[in-house]
Amino acid sequence: MRFMYKYRTVIALLLCTSLISGCWDREEINDIAFVIGIAVDKESENYRTSLQIALPGQSGSSGSEGGGGGTSGNKSWFMLSTTAKSFRGTSIEGQKALSRRLYYAHRRTLLISEEIAREGVAPMLDLLTRYPLNRFSALPVITRGEAYKVIDTDAPIEKFPSEMVRELCLLNMRNPRSLKTFIDAILSAGVDPFLPIASVEDNAPKNWKDVKTNIKLDGLAIFKKDKLVGMIDKAPGDALILAMGEANAPEVMVKAPSGEGNLFIKLNENNSSLHPSIKNDKVTVNIELYAKGVLVDNESNYGDRRENEILKLNEAIHEKIKSDIEEGVRLVQKKYQSDILGIGRSIHQHLPAEWDKMKDRWDVIYPNVEVKVSPHVIIENVGVINKPIGVIEEDIIHD
Repeated sequence: MRFMYKYRTVIALLLCTSLISGCWDREEINDIAFVIGIAVDKESENYRTSLQIALPGQSGSSGSEGGGGGTSGNKSWFMLSTTAKSFRGTSIEGQKALSRRLYYAHRRTLLISEEIAREGVAPMLDLLTRYPLNRFSALPVITRGEAYKVIDTDAPIEKFPSEMVRELCLLNMRNPRSLKTFIDAILSAGVDPFLPIASVEDNAPKNWKDVKTNIKLDGLAIFKKDKLVGMIDKAPGDALILAMGEANAPEVMVKAPSGEGNLFIKLNENNSSLHPSIKNDKVTVNIELYAKGVLVDNESNYGDRRENEILKLNEAIHEKIKSDIEEGVRLVQKKYQSDILGIGRSIHQHLPAEWDKMKDRWDVIYPNVEVKVSPHVIIENVGVINKPIGVIEEDIIHD
């Protein structure tokens, strides 16, 4: 009886193994094309989509030269560019020209040309978010000129240009704009979207030997809902990021309070908050900015960091930050009438009853909102040397 029980147990286990069929739906890596970045352009009435596809066989080459250059000089990525009447059509056309199945789950950057962004990005966002393999964590970026030229740069320091774009975004902001946050801003009331701008530049003067093309972030793209309405330069763009409390250890150049030259102060910690108020139908918003600073460079003949000189330097950086943020706010509020700071959203959060009264007229009210900036910066460290190096005592200017 005991033998029969063991026999039946063995038979049952053997039958169970027939249900474990292994990787019945497996897909070999050699049958997949991993898309790591995408660039979208407009050509006449057609879309052009350029896919940056990883070549695993080249990625691990020893002695690789950035940009994917391996020992044989081959790139670790392949560009597939196709055109069609619709954004989805470019993917269909691209698959026809590729022997491997396109796989988008590893795509982490999306480059959109300025031309398409001005027309509106809503049509492409539907495809980029509806299909499960398109991840919401991908970082969208607007390009000056054609997007395919940015994704096809040498970018020598990284294996893939698309990866360099991502790293630049991470260095520029604490929480870079992802597809999720970008779409949230499009669909939300009281806030407008913005994205970083990428462009191509040479890594050295053109008359140097072996000049490579590189990528840089140089401003902010300002949107009204899904349409690009303007592009602002890096300096006011950085000030606006600081006003949002999203700056990643920025450096502020301050003119010396006395004497000649400039000082550079790095803000290692910074955060901000918006405080709206309404009086006699007049909307006012105060931007409270808090930061801790470190003096990293003194290219002036000012002071030896006495107490009253530190106070003067504090006043100078307060005025500089206030002026820079006010310039950025003036651009987005008066010129482009885009609420990228989320002033309307702050009213919704702090004064919901008042927001209900004005939300339908916010586009008219917003340009006339009074925005005040109140920086609070503490300079915690002036370095190991007090006096400006190379300046004799007689030439140092004191307050």
